[in-house]
Amino acid sequence: MDCIFKNTIGNSLTWAMLLSITCAFCQDHPEATYRLDNFINKSCETDYNKITSEAVNNILKYDVFHITQKTKNIYGEKDTEIHQFIVVDNGQNVKRFEHIDTNTSLPELTSYIQEDFRLNQETAFVFQSMLDDIYPIANWKPDKREFFFKNGKWYFLRDAYFRSKQGFEITVDSTGKITNICYKMKWDEQESK
Repeated sequence: MDCIFKNTIGNSLTWAMLLSITCAFCQDHPEATYRLDNFINKSCETDYNKITSEAVNNILKYDVFHITQKTKNIYGEKDTEIHQFIVVDNGQNVKRFEHIDTNTSLPELTSYIQEDFRLNQETAFVFQSMLDDIYPIANWKPDKREFFFKNGKWYFLRDAYFRSKQGFEITVDSTGKITNICYKMKWDEQESK
């Protein structure tokens, strides 16, 4: 018990010291803080746009946002640097969707699917639209989108690389409820149409 008490006091003192250092800097240099804030405000512009597509609203539990951040004129250059993010707000945190890298299991995306959503022949097109919203295909890539059901799994083709199909593999139960989502960089030949 004594160890826990000392730990708590030690942690409290550490946080108090860090807070006082931060506050001290702000109090000693309010003009510098003001100038830095002005520089950032003049140089950066951030827009948050809620994605309100029917596909996102009917399939996902949470709100999805498209964030565009523009940085301009940082070093006197007239170029604008643009960064775009697609994030999900789960009510407690804002997180980006899981990054796809080689064969990638997507448990968070699976957990974002509404409990009553069923993936079947009638809803597959809507599901593909939702994937387009949250994992858009780059403009420079050719449109290789297609979807099909085979051997108890749905496949949503997103890309092809040297004749190898890439995309989402969706496992469903007998009712069409999604139980697993993963991204596969190469599908086995027997899985393909």
